Amino acid sequence: MKRQAEQQAQQTAAGSAPENLLDEPFPIETVPDGPQSEVQNHRMEWWREARLGLFIHWGPYARPAGEWKGEEIQASYSEHIMLRAKIPAAEYEEMAAGWNPSSFDALKWVRTAKRAGLKYIIFTAKHHDGFAMYDSHVSNYSIVQHAVFRRDPLRELAEACEQEEMVLGIYYSHAMDWHDPDSQGNTWDYPGNIGAYDDVESWVHDPDKRSRFERYLNNKSLPQVRELLTDYGKVGLMWFDCGGKLTREQGEQFLDAVYSLQPDCLVNSRVWKAPLGDYSNTSDNQLTTRTLRQDWENIITLNDSWGYKKSDHNWKSPASIIRQMIDVVSKSGNLVINIGPTETGEWDPVSESILLEIGGWLDTYGDSIYGAGASPTAKPSWGRCTVKGNMLYLHVFDWPTDRKLVVPGLKTDVLRAYMLEDGRELKLTRLSEQDLEIELPESVLSEVNEFSKPQVIAVLCSGPVDGNPVGLLDSREGSILELGVFDAEISGAGLKYDTGKKGRDNLLDWTDESAEAVWSVRTLGAADFDVRIEYGSGDAEGGGGTYLVTTGDQTLRAQVQPTGGPYDFREFYVGKLHFPEAGEYSIRLQAERITGQYLMQPRCLKLQR
Repeated sequence: MKRQAEQQAQQTAAGSAPENLLDEPFPIETVPDGPQSEVQNHRMEWWREARLGLFIHWGPYARPAGEWKGEEIQASYSEHIMLRAKIPAAEYEEMAAGWNPSSFDALKWVRTAKRAGLKYIIFTAKHHDGFAMYDSHVSNYSIVQHAVFRRDPLRELAEACEQEEMVLGIYYSHAMDWHDPDSQGNTWDYPGNIGAYDDVESWVHDPDKRSRFERYLNNKSLPQVRELLTDYGKVGLMWFDCGGKLTREQGEQFLDAVYSLQPDCLVNSRVWKAPLGDYSNTSDNQLTTRTLRQDWENIITLNDSWGYKKSDHNWKSPASIIRQMIDVVSKSGNLVINIGPTETGEWDPVSESILLEIGGWLDTYGDSIYGAGASPTAKPSWGRCTVKGNMLYLHVFDWPTDRKLVVPGLKTDVLRAYMLEDGRELKLTRLSEQDLEIELPESVLSEVNEFSKPQVIAVLCSGPVDGNPVGLLDSREGSILELGVFDAEISGAGLKYDTGKKGRDNLLDWTDESAEAVWSVRTLGAADFDVRIEYGSGDAEGGGGTYLVTTGDQTLRAQVQPTGGPYDFREFYVGKLHFPEAGEYSIRLQAERITGQYLMQPRCLKLQR
């Protein structure tokens, strides 16, 4: 963590501070599953069925939309403009006072979300800028009392959700408030404040900072949470943010406040951090994930920013979001997709079209998502699997050229397999007691690329789906299996998964020579595979050494080569591994000798037949 903190401090000093104010490496949230109470399971029922939600980041930051005084502010997240441009609170107040989003239509928002196949909405009642998007009686710094709009968007949205039977969730930034002189983040107006990137240890023993921060919590933050849970009807979940900037005791105060007022209301882990809360969250826009705990949630934007930003046209394709959705549900997680409405209260056309295209896919394939979860079978090379009852759903990202789809690790007897979209029956062949082959019709094959939406095959089993989760090495000539490091089990002092964001799907801080990453694989017979590795390493950052790839009594040895930097990933040939017979094997990536500050930052091994 020391190296991570030093890197973050350097980034902040250089003006390129991380957007997520809690951008920690992945394991920060990972907690072991414990027994869940009947009350906990009851609270989670609707959420586990829903699987898909809509985040709405909307506030006065939609007015400047990423620009201030005619200049674009260098920040991916437009809702951070006050922090990144160091806008004085008085100037931000003046900007917010003139806001009049006259095109806001809560019922249209909710109905569009339903057409997109989304089952719950999380609305930003107060973000880090401290501005209440509802009629707060705790503070008059709100859209009703401070802005010219004079309407309560949250009340209108709550009424629309009730009318359309949509679950309403509320986002509330409890730890961070750049308008309040006693909170965290605003050090340009209030130099004695806790800084936006300061950790808890930096202030918890400082009597002045701690007492002022607790005054903010007790006088504004907790009272606003209580009024949100008292004045707006049934709330499905309270979504807190930056809770890692609180002490555990402070986080528990908010948890208790929620349960005391609405016992069935869910609370996310960012109320503090895991294990608090009903479920865990990934980092913002984390595209590569691991299961955090039994119940967890992945949150992504349609482009880069959460709030509306006029210059942000880096749109994710509908197909990529659908694949992300499938990947998350295949690990029993939920996906929440964000939209940032414009200054006028409208959804921009591109955002709306992406969501509705996702909804069109769900109209056909939604049975494989809603109420579905992780499969006990192995993760296939061609896509992902989800399970619901006795049904195994095969989400095919990459169609095999020979039209023969191998379903690895399926032990349960199969009654039938068919295309989910039209019910066409498919021919089945058992390759082994735990592997199935499905012959695909020629008509489903087409050119597949990153913009192709997955098709789904339904496999009806004779009973509950039983399987072997160990990955199967494809024995067909030329086949490639990519073993990502997020699919490996890691051990060793300091070694961790990176954040999982774009370009950060690697291992981090490999400084311990006894550390290793281990993958379990299986073969149907004797086979040889060429092994390649992809990693980043740079001279300036001090990477270097020798590493080993081993299985059984075989060892491949190679020298770490500089790639230009720890995040400049390049692929290198390592050697050939021989698997003498059918069975399960462990493939280990290990350090032999570390000659730099760290070994390297590996992304994956690739095994090619």
